[in-house]
Amino acid sequence: MNNITLKSIKCESIKSIFASIADAEKISRAEISTKTDLSLVTVGKVADALLDMNIVCQVKEVKPQAGRRAGLLGVNPDKFAVILDITSYDYRVSVLDLRLHLVEKYVFNNKHDATYEDNLNAFFCDAAAYIGRKYSFENCFGIGVSCPGPYNEALDSVYSTRTPELCNLKLKEILQRYFKGLPLLIDSHINAAARSNVLHVKDYDEKNIIYWYVGTKNVCGAFMVNGDIILGRDHMACEFGKMVDRSGLTLEERVGLAREPEDYAAVLAQPMYTIIKVLNPHTFIIECDIPHTYDEILPLLKTKLTREFQYRESEFPEFYKACCKFRNSHRGLTMGLRDMWIDKLVFGNNN
Repeated sequence: MNNITLKSIKCESIKSIFASIADAEKISRAEISTKTDLSLVTVGKVADALLDMNIVCQVKEVKPQAGRRAGLLGVNPDKFAVILDITSYDYRVSVLDLRLHLVEKYVFNNKHDATYEDNLNAFFCDAAAYIGRKYSFENCFGIGVSCPGPYNEALDSVYSTRTPELCNLKLKEILQRYFKGLPLLIDSHINAAARSNVLHVKDYDEKNIIYWYVGTKNVCGAFMVNGDIILGRDHMACEFGKMVDRSGLTLEERVGLAREPEDYAAVLAQPMYTIIKVLNPHTFIIECDIPHTYDEILPLLKTKLTREFQYRESEFPEFYKACCKFRNSHRGLTMGLRDMWIDKLVFGNNN
């Protein structure tokens, strides 16, 4: 069975069936049918096609059961993606599987006496050699790059004020020297993290959603409408950190001066109120990369909003905590690479 056979089945149905398999360690066709509300015949056709394409595999049952075996399915455990993180001067590599689980990671040690371009080339070369020794690139479904700023595909460049050396480099051109023939996905770490977190929101593709990243040196985020990130000039998402208050300081500068949870709440309340009033989101996802947790900061923020801005709690959007045990951007890039791979294999889409 091949992609021609699957053309009679809706794209959404195929992706829904694959997602059900990927979300579970092992799952039966009957369970997939119940979960997706698709017929057993449709599930069977898609499952058989995915098996033929080596995307999923049969999983042996641990405990024998009376009667006929259910033929449990799981994703191919050998398939993997490599994520290259260049968001700081300490480059990182992560390897993730089809279930979006972290397999391993390591940090590359830059040479302080080398140029940025030389270090970047050395990092890509080292990563390719390391992965080649431990894995088979035949099982790699893509290489993702997490960048400190938005990537312009037409110019093959990254815009970043934090890493200005990156702006003049042809990133994809450099990558192709070390990862020939492999699918590449380059994106801002914020865009990738937003796409990762939004999947935790029910009916995310029918909502306006804010993803807000708060770090000690960087405050930014993304605004998503019906599942799509709204991009502005230079492919920017939302530079929330550049918001300026009456003191003339940016939000990033004020966050950098905060120490206690109450300090962060005092700094973040006004811009949060403004964002909610202007963009009117259904959902507000917050990722705290500061010395204090989401659970510490959110109650203080809500108190500030109700007391100082007369905002009624019934008017609040849904608040979500960013959910990931490792870097959200790495998971988001792997999701994108996985979708590209599935589209190519199942639908013959090479874009």
